[in-house]
Amino acid sequence: MSAGITIRSPDSKLAREAEDLVRVVEPPFLTNHSLRSHFFAVALAERDKVRFDEELLYVASLLHDIGLVQEFDTGKCFEEDGADAARRLATGQGWDAERAEALAEAIRLHVAAQIALEDGPEAFLLWHSTGLDVAGHRHDELEPRAVEAIVAAYPRLDFKEGFTALVADQAERKSGCWADRAVASGLRERIAAAPFES
Repeated sequence: MSAGITIRSPDSKLAREAEDLVRVVEPPFLTNHSLRSHFFAVALAERDKVRFDEELLYVASLLHDIGLVQEFDTGKCFEEDGADAARRLATGQGWDAERAEALAEAIRLHVAAQIALEDGPEAFLLWHSTGLDVAGHRHDELEPRAVEAIVAAYPRLDFKEGFTALVADQAERKSGCWADRAVASGLRERIAAAPFES
């Protein structure tokens, strides 16, 4: 995504199913965040020279926050609900247990305190890309044209306000989960300070 800046998603039955699902159950600001996270991950993979499973990364990116919406909130930490939902969809499309678990693990780990490439390339890329879109992590490491193209393709809408509200709701209801710890440690302020307008 350096000079040409290609915005392209994988074309598979599971990818289309995940796209359709998030467009139905998530507010548009959250769906666009998921899509931006994928394309930021691809750009970071190019920069860091990380090879990855394209379909797995795309589906993990799309579904990583689905546990924040009511239909998929079972009362567990939202990343666990998202991991469970993704695993069910993947196994329903014939993925073997190992690949489906790698998908679930990428979603669980996107809120980890720290991550390494050894945790899986898709988990590594999703952790960095979601941090970029939420709080500006590694923002200055990507070409401005690439960032602008991704945001233009999938506008932020009212992401800062909407995402802050969703996480705050999780924090209030789920003591001890990542959302609770993140809000207590200043997530609202980090989101507000991210180098994006909204």
